Amino acid sequence: MSLSARLNAGRRLLRPLNEQDEAAVVASLSRIEVAGWLTSVPHPYGAGDFRDWLAMAMPGRVWAIEDAGAFVGVIALASDGPGYWIAPEAQGQGHASVALAAVLAAHFADPEAGDLPARCFADNTASAHVLEKAGFRERGRAMKFALARGAEVEQRVFMLDRYTWAVRNPLVIETPHLRLAPLEVPRDIAALARIGGQAVVARNTGSLLSPWPEDVVRAWVEALPWRGCPGFRLGVWRNGRMIGVVQLQRKAAEIGLFLDPAEWGKGYAREALQALIASAFSRFGLPSLSATVFADNAASLRLMRGLGFVETGRSEGESPARIGLHPTVLLRLDRTAGNGQDAAP
Repeated sequence: MSLSARLNAGRRLLRPLNEQDEAAVVASLSRIEVAGWLTSVPHPYGAGDFRDWLAMAMPGRVWAIEDAGAFVGVIALASDGPGYWIAPEAQGQGHASVALAAVLAAHFADPEAGDLPARCFADNTASAHVLEKAGFRERGRAMKFALARGAEVEQRVFMLDRYTWAVRNPLVIETPHLRLAPLEVPRDIAALARIGGQAVVARNTGSLLSPWPEDVVRAWVEALPWRGCPGFRLGVWRNGRMIGVVQLQRKAAEIGLFLDPAEWGKGYAREALQALIASAFSRFGLPSLSATVFADNAASLRLMRGLGFVETGRSEGESPARIGLHPTVLLRLDRTAGNGQDAAP
């Protein structure tokens, strides 16, 4: 699967290669100190080589790296992992690390994306450092023919799994009053049990008990950890104190929230959900989000409609804190320029 053709990486931009990049690419790849680190680049390298390569460079798989509008290198993601090179005059400025981080985030934003391999020549310590900084770990050695060197060269073989990447790259969202971040065990268990175990909170959710035993809370947290893709929960903190939880389910891209009753009516629910919605659309490229609200939860229905959600139907749902089935309202929010959800958080 191809990723976005354009990726933001801090002040850098990753964009599709084009004909205007010919001079910059040829100038760099014609130098052995660049081509010698790559497996399939010939030396010498000319305009014809660039044009042949450009014809095969798929948007969403190969990107030019720009810094302040200037071309500084290339990064690609192939079946055997990422590859990158930086123009000699732009090396040592962190461009490769930042570009790789953006590509990895885009890769793992797909729930179906698997672990990533990577390789670099054993004598390429700079590239190995970039990979290790991103979380890749060496798994072995192999030999590979380097076209520019005209010889078999030893490679270091690396691997990065989703869990390692997610732990190193937690989703943290800062808003004017709140901080949203992954939940942690055992740190957050007691606060979650206290907030979610209140009957007035639990009855409006589909999974909480009242009271909510701490062993059940632990299992609930561990069932939906941050993995870099939809299907996670984030704690909501105000001035260092947990006041609730937001979540984005993988199924139907369904969002939800519960908040400490002591914080109701202060605008924090709206602020937290606005941040989650913006992140869901910008980070994961989701076309729409859904929500399911009990029909007697008037405050949540007002909140969702105020955020732009529209009703798509009615159903019935259960809650461990209620007896029997109860009417629910099904809601959806489409990603459109008109609702302002195309901006990153």
